[in-house]
Amino acid sequence: MGAARRSLVSIPAIAVVMACIGILVVQDACILAQPSGEIPRIPETRPTILHASVVPSTTSVLTRFPSTFIVPVELADPTVRIVYAAFIDYNPLNNGDGIVDSPSHSDFEPSNTNGRIRTLNVLIPEPADTDRCHKIEVVVALRLVSETDQRNAHTPAEPGGDIATWFYNPSGDLSGCPALDAGLDASIDAEAGEGGVQ
Repeated sequence: MGAARRSLVSIPAIAVVMACIGILVVQDACILAQPSGEIPRIPETRPTILHASVVPSTTSVLTRFPSTFIVPVELADPTVRIVYAAFIDYNPLNNGDGIVDSPSHSDFEPSNTNGRIRTLNVLIPEPADTDRCHKIEVVVALRLVSETDQRNAHTPAEPGGDIATWFYNPSGDLSGCPALDAGLDASIDAEAGEGGVQ
């Protein structure tokens, strides 16, 4: 009988101990589940142009000038504001000649963003001089070094940017296309009347 009484007493005691342990576990779980109050921020990452998807393709010389250049840009954070600038025959040695217009901004909108891809529709006027080759560029960044100085509007600020380049020549070849050889001395080119542009 003494053994039976001990057994009856120990069952409620064990139940109380288990209930207490259960309460402590639930309380600790609630504390761990509480949010820190701060939403983690995605570090700034440069926009990346999806070069294989730009329209028109950059892999061949344009013989007809498109009304719109379509530039898909991949963003680490699809909600960020980005800036882009278009250039025709950009020449950094001649005060940055070649900017088409003031840089433009692109904000997140459901109509221009699919997942992490923002699509830019860049309007660039056809060059008046159609009897030679032209270099067309679209620079994309979170920020540019300057949006008012033509030379620095071509340069992305940290964390960097990307550029898409097309060549346009109604004759279909690259002869006479502007190209800058960074290895040439600008003063020698300027004296020769070339200005670093071939």
